[in-house]
Amino acid sequence: MWSSNIISQHQIKITNKILSSRCLFSTKPNPHQRPIFVAATKQHVGKTSVSLSLLSGLQKRYDKVGFIKPVGQQHVPVHSSLLDATIRVDKDVCLMRERFNLDHIDYEHMSPVIIPSGYTKKYIDGEIEHNGQLEKVKDSFKHVSEASDVVLCEGTGHCAVGSIVGVNNAQVASMIAADMVLIANGGLGSAFDELELNRVLCQHYNVRIAGVVVNKVLPSKYEQTKHYMSKALKQRWGVPLLGCIPDRPFLGCPALMDIEALFQ
Repeated sequence: MWSSNIISQHQIKITNKILSSRCLFSTKPNPHQRPIFVAATKQHVGKTSVSLSLLSGLQKRYDKVGFIKPVGQQHVPVHSSLLDATIRVDKDVCLMRERFNLDHIDYEHMSPVIIPSGYTKKYIDGEIEHNGQLEKVKDSFKHVSEASDVVLCEGTGHCAVGSIVGVNNAQVASMIAADMVLIANGGLGSAFDELELNRVLCQHYNVRIAGVVVNKVLPSKYEQTKHYMSKALKQRWGVPLLGCIPDRPFLGCPALMDIEALFQ
């Protein structure tokens, strides 16, 4: 069980800014609401934490919020009510469904493509069909979308992850007509360079970047990073800096509840 304290006050403020932005979400349910796809410049920059914040904020505005992780890697066994069987889904899907009680959608449609050990070799050898993967993602998104007022998608790593098997994050976001929110680690030059690599791939697949969140910013450089990153993004890309989150190392530490669960 994850503690709700994982979401800091800064993340809550950023969530409100994202959700109030006219370029992403309206204040009223909209049957044509574009899905939002959360991706990052690399692993472990706070993509799941931001997704948790967004999902929490969305549930305050919509009756039914959908969640899907189109391509996953680390997976866990769960029970699918739809199939009445045990299946494997990405671990973040399990977290989101349990934490936010997303009972209106089944696990079967929340984690369509899993890439376990050996999957890449099978794909290259022709044992796994490329179009079959894409159809799984399309079908799952269709089911989640039809059952929800709005859909939040979480990517895996940076935008190019999944390219070796033909289902990278930018490609999937394009296929489901989603807007992208990119998450980067704190900094200025290096962070922008990493963001640029991901922007080029999004541009290639015609994916609109709705904004950027910079996470784990050194407190001593918070105002500087916020000012210059915002200015650079507006000048170069024409997109907003949705927010900066100062580095709070304690957020990555286990809560007593987490430790207690290990001994049950």
